[in-house]
Formats: sequence, structure tokens, C-alpha cells
Amino acid sequence: MNQPRVQRTRTTEVLRGLGALAVLVALVAGLPAALLTVAGSPLPHQVPNWDQITTTLTQPDTGNTLFLTLVKVIGWTAWCLFTLTTLAETIAYRRGRPAPRLPGLISPMQHLARNLIAMTALIISATAPTLSSATPTSISTPHTAAVTALPATAPTNAPHAQPPASQQADKPDHAQWRTRIIKRGDTLWAIARTTTGSGTNYPAIFKASNHLPQPHGLPRLTDPDRIYPGQHIKTPPRHAARQPVQPRRHIPPHQRLYPPATTSPPAAERSPTPHMPTPTATPQPSTEPPTASRNPVPPPRTAPVTPPTRQPASTPDPSPSRTRPATPTPSADAQPPRTPPDAPGHRHDTPVTVTLPTGAYLGLGLATAISIALAATRLHRRRRRNPAPTWPNRSEPATPTGIAAVRKTHLDTYTEQGEPPPTDAELLAHDAAEPPPTHITAGTRDTAEVRLSLSGLKVALTGPGAAPAARALATELLAKSRRDRVEVLIPEPDATTLFTGTGINPRELARDIPGLHVVGSLQAAITHLTAEFIHRARLMEATGEPDIHALRHVEPGEPLPTIILLAAVPTSSDALDAIFAFSGAYGLGAVLLGAWAAGTTLTLAADCAVTDATGPTATTWTGSRLFHLSPSDAAEMLQTIRTAHGAPDPAPAPANAASSTTPTGRDHTSAPPASPSPPQLTSDRPADREEQDTPRPVRLRVLGPIRVEADGKPIATGLRRITRDLLAYLTLHPQGITRDQGVDALMPDRDLTAGTTMLHTAINNARKTLRQATGLRQAMFIIHADGRYRLDPHLIDTDLWQLNRLLDRAQQAETDSGRINALRHVPDLYTAELAEDLTYEWAETERENLRRHATDALAQLAHLIKTDHPDRAITALEAAITHDPYAEPLYRDLMRIQAAIGRPDAIRRTYDHLKRHLAALDTEPEERTHQLLLTLLVPAAGAPTTRKKAPVPTSPSPAARRGPAPHKNGSSTVRPLRPRQSE
Repeated sequence: MNQPRVQRTRTTEVLRGLGALAVLVALVAGLPAALLTVAGSPLPHQVPNWDQITTTLTQPDTGNTLFLTLVKVIGWTAWCLFTLTTLAETIAYRRGRPAPRLPGLISPMQHLARNLIAMTALIISATAPTLSSATPTSISTPHTAAVTALPATAPTNAPHAQPPASQQADKPDHAQWRTRIIKRGDTLWAIARTTTGSGTNYPAIFKASNHLPQPHGLPRLTDPDRIYPGQHIKTPPRHAARQPVQPRRHIPPHQRLYPPATTSPPAAERSPTPHMPTPTATPQPSTEPPTASRNPVPPPRTAPVTPPTRQPASTPDPSPSRTRPATPTPSADAQPPRTPPDAPGHRHDTPVTVTLPTGAYLGLGLATAISIALAATRLHRRRRRNPAPTWPNRSEPATPTGIAAVRKTHLDTYTEQGEPPPTDAELLAHDAAEPPPTHITAGTRDTAEVRLSLSGLKVALTGPGAAPAARALATELLAKSRRDRVEVLIPEPDATTLFTGTGINPRELARDIPGLHVVGSLQAAITHLTAEFIHRARLMEATGEPDIHALRHVEPGEPLPTIILLAAVPTSSDALDAIFAFSGAYGLGAVLLGAWAAGTTLTLAADCAVTDATGPTATTWTGSRLFHLSPSDAAEMLQTIRTAHGAPDPAPAPANAASSTTPTGRDHTSAPPASPSPPQLTSDRPADREEQDTPRPVRLRVLGPIRVEADGKPIATGLRRITRDLLAYLTLHPQGITRDQGVDALMPDRDLTAGTTMLHTAINNARKTLRQATGLRQAMFIIHADGRYRLDPHLIDTDLWQLNRLLDRAQQAETDSGRINALRHVPDLYTAELAEDLTYEWAETERENLRRHATDALAQLAHLIKTDHPDRAITALEAAITHDPYAEPLYRDLMRIQAAIGRPDAIRRTYDHLKRHLAALDTEPEERTHQLLLTLLVPAAGAPTTRKKAPVPTSPSPAARRGPAPHKNGSSTVRPLRPRQSE
């Protein structure tokens, strides 16, 4: 940009701003003056009565009086709305936040007012003094948001851009520049200010980015004043701010269009904390150092998650704890956490960590990955399970304590922000949309996370904590390795050493987890890395892409996982040093055990605190503590990752006769071990048979979100969340719970004294609110007798109890007719999952068990009526598939019934429906399901081609009464099926 171009740009901006100001003044001040002159005051001299209004409306408008009055009212109303909208947009602009969107016909006025205010601001921004006459102030899109930074270490063929005149002496190294994705609220000025320390350097970013190919549907960068969310730009790394640049000037808020609501100081302004010494060496791009905030930092918050046993008050509680130490505001190039597609972004002001009873210490990244793996494991179990003819059948396998703790930590991040926890299917759908991970959180330092860039990672670990820290890194990477996103390369001797004490065979583990590649020796690992290095270099040369991240967009079908070598440091590391000297652009990294001169070597204490660090990024690690896993916790998590990829569950341990709870609220705390025969469940029902149909004043609905109704009306206020959780827990235990049971289940982070107080508070809140809602002043609602708390069945009924009564009646029926009469109401009662808004381990276990019982009941109903009523059997199976769309045996039963009544098209649709759902699990229907499809659609050799008619039902439905469509010669010919290519 030369001087004449800058002058013309400023003049144009000033003229545009003056024009917008003139239009704004004309609309806000000129329009009411014109209306007042032409139509008069909008206020009537006197308020008309009803007779005058009806007379005016019924008489002919001969003088156009009524028409002119309506025009005047509409004009004044429009002016008032526009003035209020302009005022709201002005206030929002001054605060730096977008105004709420207005609905309906007001929306165009809001857009007009917003644009006029934005253009009026050009007067101030264009005439503001700048320190460089060759670089004007940049104005960009009026939105607020943060930027996602994607590291991209470019090779020598990376594009170069001319630096601005102020930096001709110090040309930037474009080989170290990164690729960023523009988001709402970004401006090139703000990005340049964050990355280089001065917003006047934005032309260099623009010139380096205007040639970049943009995602489909977005234009190329042609004007630095116009950028759009989703566009890609090139920016220097954060340490470029330490280069000599011109002094920055402060930009007041009124000179920026909707600046971000929360911003962090640029790198040049950050002052180190007393515990964070100022780095003296330039850090490598592969590691992002934690930043300090100028704002006051809140103290750390620690909340235990699930204590396994109740400890005395004087004994330290070894329960798994969830810690959220204070953290600064995230910087502009910090990568925000990913969020589900149906929910807003999950942002935490402090990093979330979990401490397990074994001493393991891990972060939210590993907790999220294990939570997703557990969701996939449960879906695979549902896919393989055959419906049982009786219930309760075999319960859902118990979740290990550590897995349950990290799962609850992950789900609590949703409930803390007022969002419903995602289902297992939603978690997998979100995970499928995630791009390959570029960073991993390795630990915490003071009040911030220690994040690593996987590409170009060069870290060596020594000391007592080296193996536990490497074990945690490997576990998290393996949990995120689905769909060729990450690959962990490890020699077999090192794998045996790393997984000592877990009872896991590395070779067997590698067969079940595609992301784990176990080779025979370190030399074989170096050969594998060399081959990948050459392969990716050739692809990048052929496509002209600068790094692995851009190559994935150009070649989406090419498996290009980020490869992390995990091995012991060899005696001679020349080969490794040569590979990882240029590994940043090729998606290669290494975590070695031992001292490594080419990387950063960390000495870890037993608790994985960094006691010494040497190497290029040593100051980044000083004072940090890395995440680590014990062998037992790693064994549980790796087993969960194995089953998430479809591996079968290990053989179940012998059943514990002291188990206190069985599925769906059938409590047997003091009962002897169950007999092999189907249990009789009438003793556990909360009401006698003659009272089952008596209406109760309070109804508790726990299928779906927890809701409480009094006299048919929902109770919307008054009940605390802990009270709702208590009512749901009591619903699952109709015979009552002890005080310790309630405290352990609902308040695992409290000691016995504090938990008892909370339990009594919840009971008092329930009684007070229900008494006010029902008008029953003396009712207890929650009965306390014999040391147990239970719901009063004479005052409270629940949809779960009603469903259980139907299942009991069906199980105890002596004839098929009686069983059918009970089961036919199950689809009307089981309409949603149990307690969808609870994240407790017991809630998830009971939720899975109830799904099993309900789908088994529907499958049995279909089995009983498929001969006489095939259409109703199909409806029952479709209802079961709705609640369990991954249960492959249900699809096979449905296909058989559809074949029996001659519906080949329905068979194909059922099979396609199954394939679509199993695709979310990275699997496909079993071979026997595919063979069943061919058998049902292709007649056997030598078999007649005439379709066998289905038996005529006793009470046929209209669809069944019509029967198959007639064909010529009284028969129908079945054409052989040619399987589709996708099958």
C-alpha cells in the first residue's frame, strides 16, 4: 500500500461515514419533523370512546380521514421502533457486544441501524492518527468471537509475503507462520496486534494470505477491510511479537466495531507471575506456553467426584476429585474446546482436572475421550445383545470406578452450563465431526494448562514419574485415534515396559485398537517414520501444500494420522534427530523416555511434577505438573478403548451376592441371593394391586427429564435440583434407602456430616413444596421408618412404577393372552430414557437396564403376535428399534416378519436403516445379517418362485386384510436381488 492509496481509502471512509451520519440524522430527527408538519402530533386531543370508534369504522371514509390517520399511526410507530433500535445498537456498540436479534418485521430495521452506526464509526476510525502513514486503520466485520489457531510449520515452498515498510529491515520468516481460521469478531488489526504486538502490521498478514485457497463458498481475501468467518489466513507465531516493531498505540473501544467482550493482552504486554519466570529463549512452535492474566485469579476449586467408601472426618478422603484451578482468560491463539453440534460452546474459566483414589491425575481431554469411548462401548454391547424372554435379565456390566469418575466429570461440564447431557449417540456423532487433534493438554502449570502441539513434538521424560506421564499421554492419544486421526508408534520392548502392571499384551491391544502400531524394535519404528516422512513429502510436493494440515483438506481420502513415537532414547539418536529436525510440517512427533539432547528433557518427580527441565522450551515446563496414570487405571481405560472399537467385553467376574441394587428400582438389600428361576417382583411394588389405579395427588415422571406434577399441573418452581435427584433416586428404590446410601449416591463430594445436612435439606424442601402444591398440610410424602427413607405410595405415583407393574403382570401371566394384554401398553409408557438429565453413575446404569427390559418386552410382544397380527408385531419391533437403534437382532426379527407378509422393499429399508446407524460405530452389519437379507430376497435354488401367503390373522388389521397386491396368473414372481455395491 503506497501513500496515495491510503489517502484515497481514508477519504472514501470519511465520505461513507458522513453519508451514513446524514441518513441516520434524517431518519431519527428529520422523519418526526416531517410527520409533525404533515400529519400533526401523534397524540390525540382526547381519547375516543367505543361509540366513536364503531361509528368511524362503520361509516364510509369519504374524506380519507381514516386512511390518513392509519398512515400517521404507522409512520410514528415505525419511527419509534427505529429510534429504539438505533439506541439499542448504539449502546451495544459502545459496550463492545452485539445487541440481541429482534424478531419479525423489526429485524430489517435492526440491520439498517447496525449498518448505519458501523459506517458512521468510519469517521472516527479513518481520521484517527496513526503512527505509520502507509498503513491505515483496518475495519472488519462487526461481530465478536475468538480465533482458532492451527499450527502449520511450512516447508521451504511456503508462500512469502512482502512485509510492511516498517519491517523491511526484519523480514518475517514465513516458514514459521501459522494458518488461522477467521471467526466472528476478528479484525486483521486485532490479529496483528496479538501476534506481532502492533496492529499497524496487518498489511503483512493480508499480503501473506490473499493467495490462500478458501473453503468452499467463501471468497478469497481481496480487501483487508472485509473478512468473513471461516476464511483462512497466515499469521506469524506468537514469539514474533518479540521482534523489533513500532510502538503500539492504544485503540479506544469507540474506534473498534464490536470488539471482543473479553480480550487478553498481547504477548508483548504479558508480565510473568512470580512462579513463572520470563522465558529467555524463544520457544519452539510445537509447545504453547501458558499465559498469565492481568485480572485477579480466583482460588482453585476442588470437588471430589465419587468416593468409594465413607471416611471419618479426620481421615483424608482418597476419593477421585475434580479440580478446577484458576486460569487466565484464553489468548487469541488458544484453541477453544470443541462442542457438540446441538449446543453452544463449552468454555471454562479454569482447567478441569480429576484426581482418582489411586493417585492418578488427568485432565478434561482424557476424561472426554474416555467418556466417548464408554459411549461407543455401550452401543456395541447393545448391537450384539439378543433380546431375553424374561426380565430382569443380565444387567449392564458395572462401570469401573475410575471410568465412572471421569465420565461424570465430562458430563458435568454440560449441566454446569445449563445444558442437558448428551446421549451416547450424540457423543459419537460429535466425535465423528471432530478434525484430527492438533494439540494435547499434558498437564497444568500454576493456573493454566500446558498444551503441546503434536506436530513437531520433541519431549523426553526422565525420573520416577516418566512412565506414568507417558502412560497418560499414550492413553489419551489412543482414545482419540478413531478414523485415522492419531497413531501411536511404539517398539514392543518399550510397550511391555510402559504397560507393566496392567496385564495387557501390547500385540493383542494393537489388534483391537487401530491407532496403536507395535513394531519389533526401535530400528523398525525409525524405518516406519522414514517411509511416512518421504510419502508425505511427495504428496505435499505434488499438491503444493505447505503442511500436513492443508494436505488433509486436499486429500481427504488419504489416511494421514499424526504419528507420535513413544520409545526409549537410543544410545545413538542421530537417525531420530534427522527425522524430527523437520517433522513439524509432516505431522510427526516423539515422546521419549530418557535424556534427549535434540528435544526438551523433563525430570519428573513421583507425582509427575517437573523438577528440572533442559532444552529449547525448558522455561515453558518449569513449575508444571504433568498428567499421569497408574497401571490399574490405565488398564481400565485401555480396556474401554478396546471395547469402543468393537472388541468383546472380558469374561464377567462372579456375581456378588451382596449387591444392594438390581435393575430399574428393584431393591434387594436384605434379600438372599437370587435363585435361577425368574424372580417374583410383587413384593417390591409400592402399592397393592387394588390401589394401582387410584389417582395420587403427586405424580413423578422420571422417563425423560425429571418432572413433578401436583393434581395434574407441573411444579415449575420451589424444588431444588438436589431434591429432584433425591426423588428420582427414591423412585428407583421403592422399599427405601438408608441415610448413608442417599449421601453416597447424591453427594459423593461431602463428608457424612455435611451430606446428612444436605439430605435433610432436600427432604424438607420436597415436603414443603409438595404441601404448598397439593394443599395437604399434614402429608409427609417422604416417609422415614426403620431407618429408611421412601416415597409414600399412597400420595405419590411414578411412571416408572406403572411401567414396572405392567412388566410384572406380563411375567406372572399364565397365558399368552394375558401376557399380550399387559405388554401392549409398554410402548405408551416407555416413551423416553430414564432420568435423561442426571449424570450419576447409578442413573446411567439404571437407564441402560431399563432400556434392556423395555426393548426385551417389546421383542417378546412381537414374538407372541407375529403369526396372528404381523402388522402389530412390526409396530412393536419398530418401537423397540426407536429406543435401541443399534440392536442388530431386533432388525433381523423385523426383516423376517416383513418377509413373511411379502414386503421386500421394507426389508431393504430396514437393512439400510441398520447400516446408517452402525456407520456411527465405524462398523457394518454382521455377515449373518447380510446373509439373512440375501436369503429373504433371493429364493433358494430349486424353490418355487410363488410367494407363500401369510396366515390370515384372527382379527386382521386393514393393511393385513387387503393382503398383497394381485398379480397376473394368481402368483407373484420374485426377482433375484443383486446386492448393492455399498453392501
